[in-house]
Amino acid sequence: MKMRPNNNIAVVQRLYQARGNATVIREVVDRNVCWEVVEGFPYSDVYLGPDDVLGRFFARLFADFEDWHTEPEEFFEVDNRVIALGAYSARAKTTSKTFQARFAHVWTIRDGVIVRLQHCADTAQIAKALGKDFNKERV
Repeated sequence: MKMRPNNNIAVVQRLYQARGNATVIREVVDRNVCWEVVEGFPYSDVYLGPDDVLGRFFARLFADFEDWHTEPEEFFEVDNRVIALGAYSARAKTTSKTFQARFAHVWTIRDGVIVRLQHCADTAQIAKALGKDFNKERV
């Protein structure tokens, strides 16, 4: 008998499968979502609401990279949180360098929608692909 993922994991999987599709993202995230991107990532910041996530985070990400893939490999659930472990891969448009970087995402789900992302990733690999050191840019 094959086990089906619970609803919280299914919500997170749907977001990953959307691959940046704004319509799907708006369906699975709360209107007050808090999207926290780790320091050292090219667009580290706290994004509030789907317009901010789409307009500032995803827009910049897809402007700087092509063939971006977010591939979750494992999912764990604890109460209303889903932890996803996986890898990013892409090619930086400015340098044509490719990379692969591990990530850990902690998603908080409430009433069937995502209310928070806590993002952590191997930022050094992404910075190398862009030819930058984002840790030096922080003051």
